[in-house]
Amino acid sequence: MNRREFIGATASTLPFLALQRRSKTVESSPNDRMNVALIGCGTQALKQLMSDWLPREDLQIVALCDPNRDSEDYLDWSPHGLRNAIRQYIDAPQWGSQNGIRAGLIPAKELTEGFYALSRGQNSWNGLQLYEDYRELLDDSEGIDAIINLTPEHLHGVINIAGMKAGKAVISHKSLANTLHEVHQTVRVAIETNTPTHLMAWHNDPELYQLWQWLDEGVIGKVKEVHNWSNRPVWPQGWLHYPTEAMPVPAGLNWDLWLGCVPHRPYHSKYTHTLFRGWYDFGSGSLGDMGYYSLWRVYRMLNPGPVIRVKSNAATGAVVDGHQSKWQRSEVAFPTASTVHFEHQDMDIFWYDGGMKPYIDQELLADGEQLPSEGILFVGEHGTILGDDFLGRNFRVLPEHQMQSLQGSIPEKRELQDITNITDEYIASIRNGNHSRGSFIHVADLAEAIALASISLRTNQPIEWDPHHKKVVGDNIPHRYLTRTYRGGWAV
Repeated sequence: MNRREFIGATASTLPFLALQRRSKTVESSPNDRMNVALIGCGTQALKQLMSDWLPREDLQIVALCDPNRDSEDYLDWSPHGLRNAIRQYIDAPQWGSQNGIRAGLIPAKELTEGFYALSRGQNSWNGLQLYEDYRELLDDSEGIDAIINLTPEHLHGVINIAGMKAGKAVISHKSLANTLHEVHQTVRVAIETNTPTHLMAWHNDPELYQLWQWLDEGVIGKVKEVHNWSNRPVWPQGWLHYPTEAMPVPAGLNWDLWLGCVPHRPYHSKYTHTLFRGWYDFGSGSLGDMGYYSLWRVYRMLNPGPVIRVKSNAATGAVVDGHQSKWQRSEVAFPTASTVHFEHQDMDIFWYDGGMKPYIDQELLADGEQLPSEGILFVGEHGTILGDDFLGRNFRVLPEHQMQSLQGSIPEKRELQDITNITDEYIASIRNGNHSRGSFIHVADLAEAIALASISLRTNQPIEWDPHHKKVVGDNIPHRYLTRTYRGGWAV
């Protein structure tokens, strides 16, 4: 796509706590509602239900799926924020747990049915189908227009591919998949089936387009380097070994279905909920969690093409063996901090996480100023732009006196077209049967680069990549790291 075809902007989206439960985003008759199945009913799903899906009159949740029935062992950013929001949202003062964080299939059912009953003036509403196995849901999916996938990352590839093959539009949380093989298979199936898809890391805010205009019109000249850093992870990771202590499987959890495509191993709480992100088998680390948001913007604005080389550095660990302290590198979990260098044909992109930041000439900053905890730098032929969050918002030219001297020459803000929010984007694509700007196809180059970075971190090896033949150049990367060992019957 031509970059200028992407120009547009989003209406501001209110935080979910500020939404009124009876708000109506789009006026629509019941017969026009799109029927949607939600797969994955954790804390993210409950928040998204309240903020993006339940209030819409053009969308109806008709099925829920999760292998965990109901538990209070989830993780969140505050002890009672989610619970209190749901209580207010569905007028249920006693909903939830006094001590833990509740989510799962039944809590999602209570939230969905409670909202629909209130918003439609009914004493009760019970139109949901419940499943613990997404395969059974897809077998029964006649009348379902789309699936939304909010499962742990190791299930993204297999579920999204199954949904597309079943003829359903597919909306998914990031990452696209957590193995290189599944990234390629997901994009291939999206192209072959031509079904509408959308990865929810796509952003469309007005500041993106203003920054895009600055870069497009050469405010700092041709961009040669991009440096993007995040203070993630905000979950524990960096484990040197898999857990060895025995733990019973919690009541109501189908552990085999949670594992899905991953061969069986004993249950442990360190694998589930938010903690899955830190394991190579189940997640994609800080880069896969947050880089899909920020670097996708970079790819859209600058169009660097596919990556040709990936190099990485990872924080290391140590163990005590008898009376000896030994350095040790984890082969099972993402590091607590890392840097990744993505080389493209005409541009270098650098990623930093775990508190790491790029070096910057102090003369570019004001006296005593430091780089923010998250941010992005665009280094051009004759200037630098700093965004003071990792998405690149609140951007400015460095140093300050150069920003001031540019005031008269910075191009006036373009008139923004195609103003749409994220949810409207994929709802429109599903209704029209076309590809959203956030489709799996459009994120293919970035998804491939992130999957290669995970392999480089895991193997401690640089990767020379042939993007045209989709293969590693050389023999320093064993094939097993490009894919996974599949449970019988789950391979894609």
